[in-house]
Amino acid sequence: MPMTSQNLLLEVDKILGLRPGTLRGHERLDELENWDSTALISFVALAEGQNGVQISPVQIVSCSTVDDLLRLAIMQGTPI
Repeated sequence: MPMTSQNLLLEVDKILGLRPGTLRGHERLDELENWDSTALISFVALAEGQNGVQISPVQIVSCSTVDDLLRLAIMQGTPI
């Protein structure tokens, strides 16, 4: 069963080492202290493993906010 947007946000909190419920979606990726190449790869693995979508690192690099990540997952056909 695909993850909901709320569950996805909680997983991104984990990836970034944030307290659960920290992210709301409007945050800019370039302002998140732990958003780096490791976090990017972790997000790709999460999207593929939990939602069965394939998102390339190049697609994620074009995202500027957490909401952009969610939209990318929706564009890839994930029912969020």
